[in-house]
Amino acid sequence: MIIVTLTYKKPLLDVDALLEDHIAFLQNYYVQKKFLASGRRENRVGGVILVLSSSIEEAQQIIKNDPFYIHDLADYDFMWFEASKCADEIKALV
Repeated sequence: MIIVTLTYKKPLLDVDALLEDHIAFLQNYYVQKKFLASGRRENRVGGVILVLSSSIEEAQQIIKNDPFYIHDLADYDFMWFEASKCADEIKALV
């Protein structure tokens, strides 16, 4: 799994203007079973996306389709994570 953290670098007004497009981007990858979870970070400084992949490079390619990335609204950090223990509902996914 890849943990992607977004940190906004533009005002929330700019982020909100593209929020619907960002949500459509997320939904597309949920349908493709590439995203496990996503959401806002505390104080709305950015977000987190859990990508079902063993490759940071694949996650980076996916993120290039995010409107926030395309319009340079956020910085992205990628971290590979291997769950050694998780809830039964998640085991089948990872």
